[in-house]
Amino acid sequence: MSSRNALVRRTSGSRGTGETVASPPEHEPGWWSLSPERARTLLLVAARPTITALATTVLLVLVVMLTTGTDLTSAPAAVAATWLAAHQVPLTVGRTTLGLLPLVPTAVLVWLAARECARAVPNRPTPVELGWLTGAVLAGPLLMTAVCLAVTGDAAGVTPLESAGPIAAFGWVFVLYLLAAAAGIAGRAWGSLCALVPVEIPEWAVLGARAARRTVLRMLGCAALATVISFFAHLGRLDGAFQQAHNVTDVLGMTLLSLLYLPNVVIGAAGILSGAAVLFGAGSVGLFGVTGGHMPVLPALIPVPEGPASPWWAALLLVPLAVGVLGGIELGRTSDDRPGAPWATLTCAALSTLTFLVLAILGSGQLGAIGWVGVDLLMLVVLMVTWFGFGGFVGMVFARRFLAPTAPAEEYDEYDDADDYEDDDYYYDDDEYDDEDDPDEYADAVEYDDPAVEVDGELVEDFDDDVEVSIAAPGSTDEPADDIVDVEVVESDLPDEDKTPGR
Repeated sequence: MSSRNALVRRTSGSRGTGETVASPPEHEPGWWSLSPERARTLLLVAARPTITALATTVLLVLVVMLTTGTDLTSAPAAVAATWLAAHQVPLTVGRTTLGLLPLVPTAVLVWLAARECARAVPNRPTPVELGWLTGAVLAGPLLMTAVCLAVTGDAAGVTPLESAGPIAAFGWVFVLYLLAAAAGIAGRAWGSLCALVPVEIPEWAVLGARAARRTVLRMLGCAALATVISFFAHLGRLDGAFQQAHNVTDVLGMTLLSLLYLPNVVIGAAGILSGAAVLFGAGSVGLFGVTGGHMPVLPALIPVPEGPASPWWAALLLVPLAVGVLGGIELGRTSDDRPGAPWATLTCAALSTLTFLVLAILGSGQLGAIGWVGVDLLMLVVLMVTWFGFGGFVGMVFARRFLAPTAPAEEYDEYDDADDYEDDDYYYDDDEYDDEDDPDEYADAVEYDDPAVEVDGELVEDFDDDVEVSIAAPGSTDEPADDIVDVEVVESDLPDEDKTPGR
């Protein structure tokens, strides 16, 4: 028999002893290595939303330029400027700075990226996989932003269009798509995202965050309703809003532009309902006063009230207070906070105010010669924290005293994530088990011992009335003797409280 075919081979590590040497363990792939399927998924996450947004932008720009008779030589610069404007990057046309940009395109782009990211989240993601996924969400838009900055810089000598610096452009794109990645991952793997936090998140913080989401939606709904009511109340201004339109194309363009700015108007209405003022350069509009100033002629601004302020406008402050009370009632029935420790209520008020602060920053900006247009941010923060915090505390105390507690509706969502289970042995990988296979194949793989034991015995039916007891020494091989053993039972003296005799 040759040494190559020997059962036991000698190696350099055996030193001629004939013992087998275990092969070194295979190295696990590093964080930089990706499977082909995963690489394809990340490529789609990076490219699909960007390509969709770019194709839509090109189509809209071409339609506008063809309907208005504009020369198509400036189409690349217009496409690049539209991409930057959709990401809230300020633009400068000549000497006019346009920083107040519509929020509808931004919201659509962020939603597309978050939706694509949520589809690509694995069932049980690791921190490395989440990092790759976040990088993929950011890669496509950042690359396209770099291209658009280069195009606008190259066209600066031909057109009067200029964009903001690269820091502002990349900063806005990075923040927006980072929020999109966080929203997409949180929607599918909230447990895995919380596991990355080095400290344990308390239950009252989770309940407060959920209540903050409902509070923001309620406040925006009330602001949208107030906007619609004010629009129909000032419907007589509609002719004046379209006075600069010369043809049907201008009317359609102004109407479309007003629809794109509608979220900005709703955010401003939410600020007014809280008591803060909306600034239009030197002018302002609020519940307690209206200061004259220049406003752009746009149908979207028809709901803006004119002065002087009426005394009954102050009653609208009950809207944010009622929203805060309703959120406090829900927290009082679902959380374990005592009236002296309203941590969930404070969390709800803080996160709701922070959300409106971010929305107000997005919905504000410089608007040419008019100046800065947007909500007074300092007053917005102070008033919303007050209304949501105080109203939430009142609602929580009311619910604790007069309403029965209920279990939170989302408490069963935590079981949807497989990461909440500690024992991983109960899960089969896709390669190990397939529901379409024959279950008998897996049943045959498990062998069970037969618990049946054969016992040889004789059934005796006749029993003697007298039972003989024999005692043999432990370990003795002799048969026990038939001697009679006299046993004396001695009863010990028991305490007075225990009268049970011993045996």
